[in-house]
Amino acid sequence: MERPLLPVAVTAALSFAAYATFVQFAPFTVKVVQNQVDTNMMRAQNFLAASPDTVLVGSSLTFRLPTSLLEPQVANIGMVGGSSLTGLAIVDGSGQKPKLVLIESNLLERPLDKDAVQAQLRFPERFLRQHFRVFRTGYDPANLIWRGLTSLTHQTVADIVLTPQAARAFYLEQQQLKAHPPEPVNFQHNLQQTAALVASLEAKGIKVGFFELPINPGLMNSPADTAVRREVRRAFPSGRYCWLDLQIPGGAHTLDGVHLTLEDSAATTRKILAQRKNCF
Repeated sequence: MERPLLPVAVTAALSFAAYATFVQFAPFTVKVVQNQVDTNMMRAQNFLAASPDTVLVGSSLTFRLPTSLLEPQVANIGMVGGSSLTGLAIVDGSGQKPKLVLIESNLLERPLDKDAVQAQLRFPERFLRQHFRVFRTGYDPANLIWRGLTSLTHQTVADIVLTPQAARAFYLEQQQLKAHPPEPVNFQHNLQQTAALVASLEAKGIKVGFFELPINPGLMNSPADTAVRREVRRAFPSGRYCWLDLQIPGGAHTLDGVHLTLEDSAATTRKILAQRKNCF
């Protein structure tokens, strides 16, 4: 026999209200989630809920810069698998007014993810996330259970270690990807989008700067990276825009050719914190 719908609906509503109350007032914040998509969403939502004076936008290269050293003055919207353009569009459409936005230049050949931008900025989702934790990425039951398990087993980001074979395979894949300059039409379109977003931020009184994160010297001088560096510097010359100098003496130490080790990530982050003041 079918159960009456009203008692079921009331039970579901009370259960949701109890869970929402728990996560709203729980004495912790979720900083690590299960997958790449959730991680990107959480970083963007953290920015939208805060008022940092500086925002970093970039790819997974920027994502690895430790938030423990950056926050609360600096928000990190590095998008794993994504582009600086996506974070830049989120900042521009957010209504927030940080003093400075710093743009990672390494992978500006990657396109803007319009769906990701709309998902973060549209109403009513953004309003609900700003006021109620239960609607924010990371506070769903699956992620909270995963957080509890990782806490019990004392797992941290530092525990993620690539095997030599996996690191070598990734490096060789990057060599192939970077063997040729990016497709010129799409890349120039990305630069035009970047310029439009930069102009929009500047019109709001927000300063804009750029940085290139160091990677393995062999990949840093590849045809792709050389072309990207040349065109980005041409579009955003150092005479007009603030450029950070993040080179590491002796070359960068990476996990896989492109992602910095924890030690070099921390050292690079300290350079960003010190040099950003020159961009205000």
